[in-house]
Amino acid sequence: MWYATGCAYRLYIPTLGEAHSVVLTSWFSSLPKLVSMPVTTLSDDVTFTTTHVKFPSSLPPPIETLPLELLIETFVHCASNDAFAPLTLASVSKFWREVVDLSPRVWQLISLDDEFRSVACSRAQAELWVRRSTPLPFDVELHVENQDLILPLLSPLLPSIDRWRDLTMTGKREESVRLCTPSVTLEPLCRLSIFISDAEQEEAEDEASIPKSTFTPQCTHSVTMSVWMSALPQPNVLTPLRFTMITISDCSQGMHTQPSPILNFLKACPELETFFYTGRAHDNELLTKPLPIVSLPRLRRLTLRNTCSARAILSSIHTPQLTELYLAHLNVEFHLQGEHHEEGDSEDDASDFSQSPSSDHATGMGLRKLIARSNPPIRVLEMDFSDMRTKDFRYLFDRLVTLQDFLIVASDMSDNVINFLRPFPLLSNGQGPWHIRLPFLQRLELYHCQRLSGDAIVGAITARVNFTDNTTDYFTLRDLAIIGCEEFTHRHVQVLSKELGTRLRHD
Repeated sequence: MWYATGCAYRLYIPTLGEAHSVVLTSWFSSLPKLVSMPVTTLSDDVTFTTTHVKFPSSLPPPIETLPLELLIETFVHCASNDAFAPLTLASVSKFWREVVDLSPRVWQLISLDDEFRSVACSRAQAELWVRRSTPLPFDVELHVENQDLILPLLSPLLPSIDRWRDLTMTGKREESVRLCTPSVTLEPLCRLSIFISDAEQEEAEDEASIPKSTFTPQCTHSVTMSVWMSALPQPNVLTPLRFTMITISDCSQGMHTQPSPILNFLKACPELETFFYTGRAHDNELLTKPLPIVSLPRLRRLTLRNTCSARAILSSIHTPQLTELYLAHLNVEFHLQGEHHEEGDSEDDASDFSQSPSSDHATGMGLRKLIARSNPPIRVLEMDFSDMRTKDFRYLFDRLVTLQDFLIVASDMSDNVINFLRPFPLLSNGQGPWHIRLPFLQRLELYHCQRLSGDAIVGAITARVNFTDNTTDYFTLRDLAIIGCEEFTHRHVQVLSKELGTRLRHD
C-alpha cells in the first residue's frame, strides 16, 4: 500500500518486501509538494494515494523512473488477484501495454467461466493467455454450471497441458488437482474418455457420491482426461483435439446418441489413432439428412460395440491406415429402420439361415463402404456376436489381402463361408493357376459357430493348408482355434490334427 512518511510516500506490497519499499521511498522523496491526497483502494492488499501534482516542464513523468522489475512485480500481484487485470493494466498507456505484453508472469492465471462469457470468447481468452505466458507454467480456474461445456472450454488449453500447474474447478463440479510440479512435467495429453448420460443419471450418481476425476494419472508423466456430458459437442465449439486415443461410452437411459453427432465430433480429432465406441442396443432412428464423411488419416484401431449405428459410422469414415477392426455385440433380432439402395443391398442369393438378418445386412454393407472408400490395410478383424451375410463375407475375403488374424464368435455363418477359404482356380473353367483368398491369414479362431459342419471345416482347412504349406511357409495358417462348435466332433479333431499338429486348438 502507499503510505506517508513525512513528505515521502512508500509503496508496500506483501510479495515485494522492505528492500523494494526503500527504493520507492527514495523515488517519491524527490517529488514536488503534493497538492491533495485522496486515498484510493484497489483491493485489500493494494492501496495508493492519488494526488494532483504540478511538475516542472523539465521533469519526466515519474512513472518512467520506477524500476521495471518493480512495475512487473506490481502487475503480477494484481493479476494473481484478478485474472483480467492484464487487460486492464495494458489499457492504461502504451508503455504499460508493452510491459504487460512482454511479461509472461503477468499471464499465469487463466480463469474461464461458462456463465459470463460465451465459449467463443473464452476460447479467444484462453489462446491469448497461453500465448502470452509462454514459456512459463500457468494455473487454470474453471467455473462451469453446464458439464457439457467442460471439454469445449478446456480444449484450447489441452495442447499445453505440459505447462499446467494447478487446476481448480467450481460450479457443477468441485475439483482441485496439482498437475505439474518442478520435478514432473506431463507428456502431451493422448487419452480421452467420454461418458454420455442423461440428467437423471447424473443426479443419481451425485447422490451416491460416486467420485469422478477429470484427470487421472496413468504413469509418472501421463494422465487420462475423462468428461461426463449429456451430448457430444459440435466441432465448431472445440479447438482441434490432439488426442490419439478416444473412448466414448453412451450410458444414457433416455435418448441415445445418433451417428451424426459422433461423426461431427470426430471431425475435431484429426490426430486420432485409436477409437472405441460403446453404445446401447436400440431401435435406430431414420436418417433425415446425409451423413458427413469424416477423414481420420491416422486411425489404426477401431472398435464398435453394442450399437445399431455400425453401418452409418463405417460408411462415413475414411481410414486409409486402419489395421485393426473390432466389432462386438452388433447383432440384433429386430429390424433396423432405413431404406438403402446402394450396390450390394440386394438380397443374399445364398439364402443362409440367420438369427439377426437386419443387423447382418447393416454390418456387411458398412464394411463394404469402408473398404471401397479407404482400402485399408486391415491385419486384424474380430467379430464378437457380429455377423454378416454370405455375400458380404465373400466381398471381404476377396479384398482383405493383408488380413492376418480373423476371429469370429457366435456367428450363423454357413459352410458356404468356410469354403471361401479353399484354394480355387482363377479361370471359371477350372484351368490356370490356383489362388487363395486372405493369402496372409495366419490365425483363424471360430467360437460357437453352430451352423458350421465339422466336415466343411476339415475339408476347407485341409485343402488350404496343403496348398499353402507346399507353396511357401509365409502363407501357412499357423494357428487354428475351433471352440464350442457343436458339429466339430472328436472325429474331426483327429483328422485335422494329422494335418495341423500343434497348430490346432480345440475344446
